[in-house]
Amino acid sequence: MSDSRRSSRGSSDRSNRSKKPTGGGARRAAGVRRAPSSSPKPAEPKGTSRTGRRAGDSAESSSAAKRTTAAAGAASTAGKSTGPKSAASKNGSGASSGGASRTSVNARHAGTAATTGAAAAGAGKGRKKKVAATNFLNYPRAGRKNPWRWFPSLRLIVGAMALMVLAGLGFAVWLYNDTTVPEPSDFALAQTSRVYYADGKTEMGTFSEINRTELDADEIPQNVKDAVVASEDSTFYENRGVSPRGVVRALVNNLQGGARQGGSTITMQYVERYYTGSETSYVGKAKEAVMALKIDQELDKDEILSRYLNTIYFGRGAYGVQEASQAYFGKDAADMTDAEAALLVAVIPGPSSYDPAVNEKKAVELWDRVITREVNVGEMSSEDAEALEFPDTIKPKSENSLAGDKGYLLDQVRTELVAEGFTEDEINTGGFTIVSTIDPGIQNNTTEAVKNLPEDRPEQNRVGTVTIDPSTGAIRGMYGGEDFVTQPRNDATQSRMQAGSIFKTFTLIAALEDGYPLDSQWDGNSPKSFPGWTVNNFGDTDYGRVSLRKATASSINTAYAEANLEVGPQRTMDTAIALGLPEKTPGLSADASNVLGSASPTVTEMGEVYATIAAGGMHRDSYIVQDVTRPDGSSRYEHQVDEKRVIDEDVAINATVALQGPPTTGSARDLQGVMDGRQVAGKTGTSESFRSAWFVGFTPQLVTAVGMFQPSEDGTTEERLTPFGGEQNMTGGTFPTAIWGDIMSHSLEGQEMLEFPGEVTLDNETRERNAPPPTQAPPATQAPEPTQEEPSEEPTEEEPTEEPTTEEPSEEPSEEPSEKPSDEEKDKSKDEEKDKSKEDSETSKDESPKKPDGSTDKPSKEPDDPKESDKPEKSEKPSAKPEKDEAAEGDAT
Repeated sequence: MSDSRRSSRGSSDRSNRSKKPTGGGARRAAGVRRAPSSSPKPAEPKGTSRTGRRAGDSAESSSAAKRTTAAAGAASTAGKSTGPKSAASKNGSGASSGGASRTSVNARHAGTAATTGAAAAGAGKGRKKKVAATNFLNYPRAGRKNPWRWFPSLRLIVGAMALMVLAGLGFAVWLYNDTTVPEPSDFALAQTSRVYYADGKTEMGTFSEINRTELDADEIPQNVKDAVVASEDSTFYENRGVSPRGVVRALVNNLQGGARQGGSTITMQYVERYYTGSETSYVGKAKEAVMALKIDQELDKDEILSRYLNTIYFGRGAYGVQEASQAYFGKDAADMTDAEAALLVAVIPGPSSYDPAVNEKKAVELWDRVITREVNVGEMSSEDAEALEFPDTIKPKSENSLAGDKGYLLDQVRTELVAEGFTEDEINTGGFTIVSTIDPGIQNNTTEAVKNLPEDRPEQNRVGTVTIDPSTGAIRGMYGGEDFVTQPRNDATQSRMQAGSIFKTFTLIAALEDGYPLDSQWDGNSPKSFPGWTVNNFGDTDYGRVSLRKATASSINTAYAEANLEVGPQRTMDTAIALGLPEKTPGLSADASNVLGSASPTVTEMGEVYATIAAGGMHRDSYIVQDVTRPDGSSRYEHQVDEKRVIDEDVAINATVALQGPPTTGSARDLQGVMDGRQVAGKTGTSESFRSAWFVGFTPQLVTAVGMFQPSEDGTTEERLTPFGGEQNMTGGTFPTAIWGDIMSHSLEGQEMLEFPGEVTLDNETRERNAPPPTQAPPATQAPEPTQEEPSEEPTEEEPTEEPTTEEPSEEPSEEPSEKPSDEEKDKSKDEEKDKSKEDSETSKDESPKKPDGSTDKPSKEPDDPKESDKPEKSEKPSAKPEKDEAAEGDAT
């Protein structure tokens, strides 16, 4: 059958839907379900028309859109068959007559679909239609996909900027109208800062008696005005109270992390005095700038400059140029020379730091800077500048508010605040409430303890004490002197004195850390020679082999010298630094003699060091200021405890066990009758030739350090302590220990009687020295450095109670030790030691019998017995138990 015939038959069937279909090409009537036929399905018509094939494919598609599009295509191409034209013509008439309405509906739908498809295709080729914003700010942005929809639109950015500008203008208008210009008298009413004891209620004192005399504008010397303008604000007469260039420069500097600047003009500095110089916030600076603008509009420049010079702080308690001239030169401001005027201007940025009496070198540098700037701006000729000489100043006078022993506390509070970033002007006029750490009860006990010293105490005798809470580092009591006004040097924080035997504690801790237990044995005989170094005990007392515990209790020089060489002098020095002693302490070195206290610390430094031991090896800096509050109640400063573990807790415990020896069986045993059974740990110390005497001790609650010394008339050197109160020699076991007991016994009344932890076994205890002593001098495994000069003799026994021997350790050795002794020297040393050992065993009257090898009976098994007498007995039947009868420190006979 031809394609044309099939096409004709198909058209006829469509035009006669009411008739029963016949033939293989018949189609079912619309809406009538046709039963399945068993006859085979006729073959798919094979037209050559591309349209026909596309229509057939569309009929089998499941997509509604594709069916609609295919129908529209079939309708538009129905007459374009590849068959004969006669068949197309014949079928066309049937289609138009029988299916007119149906064709009209399909065509309408096909046309709609075609239009929609065409529009979509055109839109795809062109720009998409913009989605309308859903809100005024168009945020999130409509029609955008994440994350772009969350980026602000141009409309939002412009709106925000406009809002900020309006808000800024409104704030500026409000700030300008709300800011009032203070009268000069308002500046004079600067508030005084008050210092309180730790209870926050008991007032200790106030800062600065404000000395201020106001001068009229025409009474202020012109040379001062010229100098301050040239130095502080060269554009003063041109600017409007605020320097935009200075503000920008300060802003850039601040953003770069430099020192905080405010870009202040003289007018702004004058305004800052109204806020006591404490405004560093940008809001505060903005308010100062507004006030400066208003002042510049209301006052002429000369009046502003005069008010500024009448208001600022020049140091030495002087406010205003008139009082400053009197404080520095003892004359009225009108009589100052150009050089003196330049010096006053030079100290303005930092009166406490740039005062010639404090730092003359810096004062000269800044004075020269002021003169140079005057020359640069044309206020002074180069010839006149060259002719100027740095002026002399009078000695500063102490403020009456610092009179008495409390003046040392107030001065220490001020010093600590300056170290924390406060300015002198801010401290004096800020109206702060400053709460110190000083306990009023402990402070009263401290001053009373010094007053209780015998009346024949020499005038030159000086005492410094400090009491510290080891759990925080807070200073609870301090005695720096009798009157700060007459003697402004604080003997607790500034005066230095040789440490003496209190330095042995550092060798003790180093030995414990290196594995030597408390029962390790050391040679306590005297004198004892090391290569290039000879050490004596007091009266050349021989103690035999002694434990580290016994060497600590009796402060045996020779035993500790051996221990120091064993662990290394560097270890002793490093331990002292680790516990809190400053590295720059005068006399602190890695010499072998450092164990005997050649360094010169302050009382407060040693108190802080021993507080580290009392705190179980946790170091905390000592401090005296607890907090500072502004007049409005807001916090200006609060101390934060910074702690660091520097030694193992078990090492600190065993060191404390050893340090309980001096207060029980040693030189400080008099405390047993004072402390009412409380456990005490500590160490006495007496320097060479009795130039200083110490006792530093602690209980679980408090640490107190006491130092006594005697400066020369000119204060440049230490003299031998003049005996008083019935004592022949001033040692650490005398009045320093008595002062300590007086302070601590009263300060701990009513507090719980806590006990120290007992001795523990350290993990590193592997280097015991319990074997009998050798018959020769111990090898100098760590001899003094060859580049260091070592003393030929060391200070006498730490706590002598009788006159020292005629040989004092006052000279350095004439020859330095070699780095390593030769074999011949070793053999010679051994022979000499053997001979001396035999001689001592036959002639010594102060020690127990020795065996032929030089050892005493039971050298390692005999424990220290604190209940037995510490004095050696001179009897015909010497004791076989030497350690029970050995001389305690200070009791050698």
